[in-house]
Amino acid sequence: MVDFRNFIGCGTAAGMKLNILAQVIFFVNVGSGEFIDLGATQAAFKGKIDTVFYKGDLSLTLKLLEDGKAEVSLNGSRTSQATYTASGNKLTIEAKLGSRSQVITFEQGGKGNVETYLGVTGTQSINVHLAPGAKPAVA
Repeated sequence: MVDFRNFIGCGTAAGMKLNILAQVIFFVNVGSGEFIDLGATQAAFKGKIDTVFYKGDLSLTLKLLEDGKAEVSLNGSRTSQATYTASGNKLTIEAKLGSRSQVITFEQGGKGNVETYLGVTGTQSINVHLAPGAKPAVA
């Protein structure tokens, strides 16, 4: 079983305020949020985004189970029939939420790997960087 914390920004902790950045020509702040729960096999993120492509809440909960199975909730839609794979520093979750298929990815990135690259593709498509509200010292 994988440890979810290996796929999010180094130093990110539950309750830490994060800026949500989206690429418009360069990356700009389009919202904020935080992981309200963060552990080896589970996470919960809540935030708000305001872009041309998506405006509203971003709520994501995730529980990694044995044998590549997962439970996912995205903006109120929930499934216990999701699957996940890990390849290098990228975690990919495939979920069918109602009649909609979604692929959710988490990956460390940015200088010092302090950012979390979060991608949601499918019926809802959101690709953002979750960056610390206060820049941590990078070794």
